[in-house]
Amino acid sequence: MKYSDEKLSPELRRSRDNHINHRWSQLYSLSKDSAESAIKYLFATNAGGAVAVLTYLGAIASNGDSQLLAKLAVAIFFIGIISVGVYKAYMVHNVESLFSHYQKLVGDYYDEKIGWGALTKSDETKTGEPVAPYIFGYISFFSFIIGSIVAACGVK
Repeated sequence: MKYSDEKLSPELRRSRDNHINHRWSQLYSLSKDSAESAIKYLFATNAGGAVAVLTYLGAIASNGDSQLLAKLAVAIFFIGIISVGVYKAYMVHNVESLFSHYQKLVGDYYDEKIGWGALTKSDETKTGEPVAPYIFGYISFFSFIIGSIVAACGVK
């Protein structure tokens, strides 16, 4: 049914408006939170990178035999940091895409280009079940575990 269809009861119209407002608010909040999270991540990883480099330099000076393992551990940690960064970037762009798509759907619904069923179905289809966040999350997780093991093996 179109938004202005006379068969649409005022209660159903209000219910749909409430659904639209709730979903809009949800996507806006996700968009804002993911952007803020990305900024915090960039700050934390840069600070952590500085600490890691200083620690690495201290380890090389006092433990010359384990330079290879220390370099390997830093490289593995770096892969973990990169995969978290890719995950964050993916999530920011994915949420922005969902929000933009939903804005267009709502506009089309109110302009009576699409009905309620098309709006909800298209929104659900666009949301989907992305696999990329799991892949990058687990790459980072396993990088931390492997990097920790390699670093522990390099300690004498």
